[in-house]
Amino acid sequence: MRELKSLELRGPRARDAAKLAISVLVAVAAATILNLDDLSWAAFSGYMVIRGSLAETFRRGLMRIVGTAGGALLGLLLAPSAADAPLLLIVFLFLVSWIGTFQSLATNYSYAWLFFGLTAGMVITEALASPDSVVHFAATRVAEITVGTCACLVVASLFPDTPSRREQHAYDMLWCGRLRDVLNESWLRENWLLLEHCTRAALAVALLPLIWRWFGIEEFSQTAVTSYVIMIVPSAAVGNRRYATIYERIAHRAFGCLLGSAVALVSIGLFGTGLPVTVLTLAAGVWIGYQIQTGREINYLGTQFTLGLLITLVQGPAPITDITPGLERLVGIAIGSAMLCLTTFAWPLVQDQ
Repeated sequence: MRELKSLELRGPRARDAAKLAISVLVAVAAATILNLDDLSWAAFSGYMVIRGSLAETFRRGLMRIVGTAGGALLGLLLAPSAADAPLLLIVFLFLVSWIGTFQSLATNYSYAWLFFGLTAGMVITEALASPDSVVHFAATRVAEITVGTCACLVVASLFPDTPSRREQHAYDMLWCGRLRDVLNESWLRENWLLLEHCTRAALAVALLPLIWRWFGIEEFSQTAVTSYVIMIVPSAAVGNRRYATIYERIAHRAFGCLLGSAVALVSIGLFGTGLPVTVLTLAAGVWIGYQIQTGREINYLGTQFTLGLLITLVQGPAPITDITPGLERLVGIAIGSAMLCLTTFAWPLVQDQ
């Protein structure tokens, strides 16, 4: 309620929120014209990439596209072997999740590595769900991310830059390919907490196939995404053992998605699925979600509120016919969060005294 009371109707914060809303609408329109499969990923890119300056937006967009393309390529190479071998599927999920998490926290190119691990894991799991459509899935995912990012860049170029402060990582060591460091005792001692954190995150993702088979789950992606993304916390939090950040992200992801989906469903129930109403709801939801995201207390909840709204309202070129995507995201978040809790229960997070 405090965040809602702090919403601004004018000023830099309100203008930035309006810019995000326009970016999302342009991304969805472009993806619709190109008849892409999942418009929500284009909408996500239109929302998540844009920053205060065009240069920062371009850098972030380039990393998102490169990371997605690289992850899709690796996923395509590993998918045939993983499709019929559950053990290999677990091993591959562990490897791509570990690499993506570690590099996200240890390098200046964290956003690219985040999507590298995320996309590789999604393509590999698609081989389990639908082996014949893996190539199509990977190609369309890259296309959706690219279209959404390009739309975002077009919108960003129409607005003047606003001051922004780039995040710096505590582990700013550009670790990429220096495998000899792993054998260095001093390096291991210095970065042990980070290695432990990444291993725990990768285990939470890698063990998901057991849950999928046990409960007969057919929608895999959201559980893997949740277990992976939640553990991408500021590296300073890992170094200082502030693990409350992880638990906070679990709560914010679940509650934010629930709120976003609920707002979308209320809008559908009250006003229907006509284009004008959907566009207005989408623009208003993005505008509010961004202001919460840039607020003081529940930033990640604001992000998840917007993504929950987008995945429920933005389903495809045709009018909305059901609420399944929003429910699947919510169920996936619940399962992914539960797996993280089980992993941390078996391998406790040790706090500093």
